[in-house]
Amino acid sequence: MQNRRAPFLIFLVMLPALLMINCSISNQATADPEGHTQQIMSSETLGVINIDGDVSLTEEQNRIYWNPHSTGLTNASIWTVTFKNETEISMKTTETEAGHVATGAWWTTSFKSNEKIQLYTSNPIRVLASFRANVATADCKLGHEWLRIALACAIQRADGSVVYTEMDFWDSPNTLKSPNGNIGSGGNIVYRGGDVVEYKIDQASLGEWTGYSLDLTEYINSAWSLQPSDLLESVYVVVEVIGGTTVTVKADDLWIARLD
Repeated sequence: MQNRRAPFLIFLVMLPALLMINCSISNQATADPEGHTQQIMSSETLGVINIDGDVSLTEEQNRIYWNPHSTGLTNASIWTVTFKNETEISMKTTETEAGHVATGAWWTTSFKSNEKIQLYTSNPIRVLASFRANVATADCKLGHEWLRIALACAIQRADGSVVYTEMDFWDSPNTLKSPNGNIGSGGNIVYRGGDVVEYKIDQASLGEWTGYSLDLTEYINSAWSLQPSDLLESVYVVVEVIGGTTVTVKADDLWIARLD
């Protein structure tokens, strides 16, 4: 893997001892210089549920396990997702575009169990996600574009409906002005409406790798109040646009762990 930062080298040295700890991964964490907590995870870490978080397989296998796709975009847009020791999403949209490109872990391909993950027994089950991201380009020249870059997850409810929780780590200024959020009053909700709740977790510096660790259970429960039969369907990096933008986002080391 490329562009590794010093904390991750330390993690690799510490990993054998950490694998002996079965109480909680999050008790062993290191903060990077930007103040983000980085969980110590790899494909061998206890409780990890996905297969190819480090993009270490062949191009064909990486493409299967990361399942890249777009929704809403037309032939006027140009987008690609590549896998060469890291995942890279590149897209260029026109003024009339509205849609997203997503890639990550889906239960049908990426989860070791090939099944959706139960999120609730007698209490919510703790699910953690760690990943690294680099927003290389995010061009919103006109100022009215909506651009969101996030780690997102989809949850299937007992009635078969699906709801989405997104943790934005880069937003265009116009996105943060949404009347359906509370950023303006000091909150952390970018948008709440319909089947989506978006939280603001960071505004990543362009061109820099940043590590993130998220307690997905905490965000999902806050957004939707977890209920019996709720299932985790997917965890993925998503780039959402309305308007003309040029975006390049790199991601690596996306690991999801379930702690019973």
